[in-house]
Amino acid sequence: MDYTSIHIYGHLLSDDILHEIETDSSMQGNREQDFNLDVSLTAKIDNAWSSLRNDWKLFAERNLLRDPYGTKSVRRLMERFFTSLDYSLDYQPTQIEAGERRFDIPYICHELADMPVIIVGDKTGDINLDTLDKCTLDIRQKGERRQKSPHATMLDYLNNTEHVYGIVTNGQVLRIIRNTGQLVKLTYIEFDIRRMVEEDHYAEFCLLFRLMHTSRFTHSGDDACIMEQWFNRSIESGNRIRAGLSDAVQKAMEILGRAVVCGKGEGNEVFRQAVINGEANAQTLNKELIHFIYRLLFLFIIEDRNLVYNIGAPDTDNDYDKKVRCQDIYKKYYAVSRLRGLSELPYLRNERYCDLWEGLMDSFQLFEDEKFGAPLFIKPLGGVLFASETLHYLRQCQITNEQLLAAFSCLNEFRDEKRNRVKINYSSLDVEEFGSVYEGILEMRAVITSGTSVPEWNFTFGAGLDRKSSSSYYTRPDLVQSLIRTTLEPVIKERIEKCQTTEEKVRSLLSMKVCDAASGSGHIILAMARTLAWYICTLRTGEDNPASLDYREALREVIQKCIYAVDYNPDAVELCKVVLWIEGYCAGKPLSFLDHHIRCGNSVVGVTNLDVLLDGVPKEAFTADNKETKKRIIELNKQALKDVDLVRSGKNIGLSVTLFSQDIAIQSIDSEQIGLAGKVKEINDLPEDSLLQELTKQSKWKELMQSPRVECLRRACDIYVYSFYKQFHATDLTSEFDSETETFTPFNIPYTRTVYNALQEIKYLDYTAEEMEGLQVLPDSFKQEVNEVAQANRFFHWCVEFPEVFADGGGFDVMCGNPPWDKIKVEDKKWFEQNGRIDIVNAGTAAQRKQAIANLPTTNPDLYIEYKNAQANAEAMSRFIRFSGRFTLTAVGDINFYPLFAEHCLNCSVEAWGLVLPTGIAISDECKLFFSKLINENRLISLYDFENKEGLFDIHRMFKFCLITAGKSQEKARIVNAGFYLTRLDHLQDTNRVYKLQSSDFSLLNPNTKTCPIFRTSKDAKLTSAIYRRCNIIFKEDTQSNPWSIEFGSMFHMSNDSHLFKTYRELLNIGGKFNGTTFITTDGIKYVPLYEGKMIWFYNHHFATWPINVVDRPNTIPALNKNDLMNPNHLIYPWYWIPALDVEASYIKRDSNNKILWEWKHSWTLGIRKVSNSTNERTCVVCFIPRFVGVGESIHFVNPSRSTMQGCIFMSMLNSLSFDYIVRQKMGGSNMSNYIIAQLPILTPKQIEDSGFQQEIIERVGKLVWFNHDMDCWMEELREECPAEYDLPEEPVIWDEGQRAVWQAELDAIFAHLYGFTTEDLRYILDPEDVCGKGCINETFRVLKERELRELGEYRTKRLVMEAWNKFGFNN
Repeated sequence: MDYTSIHIYGHLLSDDILHEIETDSSMQGNREQDFNLDVSLTAKIDNAWSSLRNDWKLFAERNLLRDPYGTKSVRRLMERFFTSLDYSLDYQPTQIEAGERRFDIPYICHELADMPVIIVGDKTGDINLDTLDKCTLDIRQKGERRQKSPHATMLDYLNNTEHVYGIVTNGQVLRIIRNTGQLVKLTYIEFDIRRMVEEDHYAEFCLLFRLMHTSRFTHSGDDACIMEQWFNRSIESGNRIRAGLSDAVQKAMEILGRAVVCGKGEGNEVFRQAVINGEANAQTLNKELIHFIYRLLFLFIIEDRNLVYNIGAPDTDNDYDKKVRCQDIYKKYYAVSRLRGLSELPYLRNERYCDLWEGLMDSFQLFEDEKFGAPLFIKPLGGVLFASETLHYLRQCQITNEQLLAAFSCLNEFRDEKRNRVKINYSSLDVEEFGSVYEGILEMRAVITSGTSVPEWNFTFGAGLDRKSSSSYYTRPDLVQSLIRTTLEPVIKERIEKCQTTEEKVRSLLSMKVCDAASGSGHIILAMARTLAWYICTLRTGEDNPASLDYREALREVIQKCIYAVDYNPDAVELCKVVLWIEGYCAGKPLSFLDHHIRCGNSVVGVTNLDVLLDGVPKEAFTADNKETKKRIIELNKQALKDVDLVRSGKNIGLSVTLFSQDIAIQSIDSEQIGLAGKVKEINDLPEDSLLQELTKQSKWKELMQSPRVECLRRACDIYVYSFYKQFHATDLTSEFDSETETFTPFNIPYTRTVYNALQEIKYLDYTAEEMEGLQVLPDSFKQEVNEVAQANRFFHWCVEFPEVFADGGGFDVMCGNPPWDKIKVEDKKWFEQNGRIDIVNAGTAAQRKQAIANLPTTNPDLYIEYKNAQANAEAMSRFIRFSGRFTLTAVGDINFYPLFAEHCLNCSVEAWGLVLPTGIAISDECKLFFSKLINENRLISLYDFENKEGLFDIHRMFKFCLITAGKSQEKARIVNAGFYLTRLDHLQDTNRVYKLQSSDFSLLNPNTKTCPIFRTSKDAKLTSAIYRRCNIIFKEDTQSNPWSIEFGSMFHMSNDSHLFKTYRELLNIGGKFNGTTFITTDGIKYVPLYEGKMIWFYNHHFATWPINVVDRPNTIPALNKNDLMNPNHLIYPWYWIPALDVEASYIKRDSNNKILWEWKHSWTLGIRKVSNSTNERTCVVCFIPRFVGVGESIHFVNPSRSTMQGCIFMSMLNSLSFDYIVRQKMGGSNMSNYIIAQLPILTPKQIEDSGFQQEIIERVGKLVWFNHDMDCWMEELREECPAEYDLPEEPVIWDEGQRAVWQAELDAIFAHLYGFTTEDLRYILDPEDVCGKGCINETFRVLKERELRELGEYRTKRLVMEAWNKFGFNN
């Protein structure tokens, strides 16, 4: 939208949301009742407008002699203005304190939670600055106490407080600022009051009123204020634009691709022949189309932002007139953007002519060829994007006006979900949104269909990888800014503080090396570059909001010197370069050389430290097609390792026959890396102000990277990694003894010897031909084999590719990113879904799916080969991850990418790193070694956990992720900022949600794993910590303390043991006889029910039953009705049955000699639901289960092995509301894993016995558990153990919901007392609103409360528990 006096910076509000606010009075937050006025909205706006105009006349006629800075007159004007918008400003005569700092905030608005307002004069007192029309909001006043400009002061204050919005004004200009960190992407709305009034823009004032009225910033409970709601809607709007752009790119590429293969020009025929001859294919054309689209996007943006020409002022630019004339010519005849406008004219869409395509090629040539662009004052841009050969085939083709304009029409506008036309505004399009192009490319697989005649040819896109299967998720800019705020900014500020002069500070920042190891389309690394450039530019200019040209020049310099990025996807790498080129573009200068810093490769597969080569290949690397071959290669490698030890120790080998030549003497290769780093630094320092300089830099870098010395280093690393990938065969291990040379012919296979041979060839580079005689060198065929495997798998050796960073044990100063969140394994369902075999995906059980896959060699051999290759590659990568020594902390279990990237950042960063990761990095058992290292070494700085309820990521709304930041190791304990269950970015400013922890808290609350404790609020943290100080935990690893003698375990795995399972129909089909709940097959095998987690609830082993007369397994099953529960003979049915012999076998553990090590002798087991959630009605669900049934993996065993009595007490403690409240603080995901259970605080058996409540507990448990005859044996055991005076039932207790609720409430009250809770603590646990007030964010048992209010008309549990609490006298 084009406004004269309103400007949006940092996309605080999107164009469509702003337009909706202006035009739609029914919009949420924009309705008349949303303003809470006592007069009509129109009248209120008119009164405010009239008042401002009258006040402005007096303001414009003021006497500046008495008010040189304009402060008094501005305050008078703006105080009246704010009053007209219903603000009640309270003047602050002294500085405001926030933490340990003081801020110059002259006004606050109490009604808006002390929202800060700064009003300053509109004059600087410096006549030279005032005549330049500099805005005083961006200028630091000299001679006053304010060290920053008003704008920067406000932003600093917002950064250090919980406030999200603030207002600054100098009377002439007013800004609403949002706190998003002190980054270059400042987020604010600016109103030019002077132009608005003097040019009579009443309509724009109406919009100002709707945006600024006090009701816009009023909070209601936990709901965001209206302005924040609109901000979040703007982000969603951006998501729609991204989706539209992605779809537009795909459609445009499809149109152009079809035009190429079906075109009638000579160039089109050349391409078709190339496809027929195998010289080109669909990927060839797709690659050129991608570069074509990248060119268009680049030019669209720089044209729409008027960046093609850098035209100075008429009195300072000698070529001013010529440039203006050339700019007019360019816009009229050459601008690529003009084709978007032409695409709206139907009469131009002609199939006979190709002149628009030819003109477009001329436009491209302006930026490719120096001679061609010189007459228009356009210099070539260079880079692969604008290299003349980048569009090799496309340039030769003919594309008609009809086809070209159809493609440009796609890039001009799209239709949203409501079928409304949305025009893409490239001038305001954030380059971060190019991530949608990356996602679109991932989703496309180009296909060319050839034909016997030209019309039969076709180009289209098939299904590629979707974002979820590629683990690539777009990261919102506000998330990125929050990450950088905690990671990069503190390092920058620390560096600035250590330097004295401005030059030193700038030099220090430009020496920084920052990296994203999974960069995708590059917007995280771009945000890092922007931040560095902003600080550099403010240092150089002394301004807190520097001019655009100054900033772009600083950004270009930062991109050249500081930025590094790696990604596995080559298309993403190219787009990352485009994004950086666009942002760092300066008219008249070539595109920066980025090939040496923006690289394609697998970040987690490769060498990071050259010293590992000297240690040789570990034996675990090798795999072979048979055991004998594997044994031989391991033995061969073992001998090589022995020789390595002798070589490195400097001893003589003592044998004439050796795997190594006698000349080998490499003991250290640090000098090679240091020398390489020096050469790279020399290249980095070369200027890039002209195309010739840029090409020279590019040439020198390629020459260095392809030099024999670097090739030898890279090859040694490749061989080392190839050792993990090679599938060895017996034919690989053939060698003969040469009696003349007394050596074996070498094995040219990847293992320790060939790694050393590759390193030795570095030394050979300095040898003469004579000195080379008789020395072993690797054959070219083996080198080529290694190179092909390395390129196919994209091995990436950080220490070779970025030697200037890693020399002398260095690393990147800061690393940030959002790496893939996927496992390194071929998951059959996902893999076959991607390859179009839905029949295999939908196979009934895992066993049936395995059989369908086993049939593939016959039904689809090509797919089977592809599947086996994918498995082999995944297994090879897993071997490297596990045994290469790179990932000693996170190569655990089913390896996931995201912990690997976290450990990579830990190892390769010097100052700090920050990542967007699943919250499992802090709470999962697989990551406990990694996270405990962060804690033990005092590295963790902050961890903010988010639930995806509001769609921050395009993934399941229940998914949890976090922003984690860590620094370097230090002796002093850090104060860690933490927050969990956040759902919006503004929650980071909420002091009730975000709290501080110390390192010792992690050991107290999670003593086994040192993983992160999870609290919704600071009150929860305090209450839970107090419980842990009073209690033991279930099982303490370091002391092996186990007060209840708990046996952890599980019985049957739903996937691995699925071959044992039979459904009701399957058993009937094989002749099984059904009796009660068991089957007997014709061969006498007894099948018993297999219990699953869905079938149990606390104190209820008959919670739900599966339907047995349906074909397909339902996703959910209903709970039993009251009548069935009241019947003590009622039976429940499973979905699967399992052989009884297998069930009984699981209760016994034997050693290799069949000797019994452990046997469960009770008639019951104690099971706990595995799948749960901290926000469910209940989180910890435990119940007794009869021994005669099988139990699936969705139920954990937690069996107290001593007695049935102790089983009763232990179960009732775990089922208590007190214990459940604690569990909710420890559950970060949806899995009640054993490591979580083991660390939960419990009362010991002695504490229960000494309390005097043992009988009360057991009597109530007996009545709650025994309601069905299938628990008769359990009751017999309990009765035998209990003293005679215990009042246990004689018959199953008929189910009575009301009475059961009383018994459960009494148990809840008893355990709350035993855990040491006060009355207020218990009230808080039951209902936080009782203690913290209505609408509080504290969450305990809200779902339980809401259900009971809905079904019973009261919160019955709360009433009954408090009645029991008073009954037992605990309230004293």
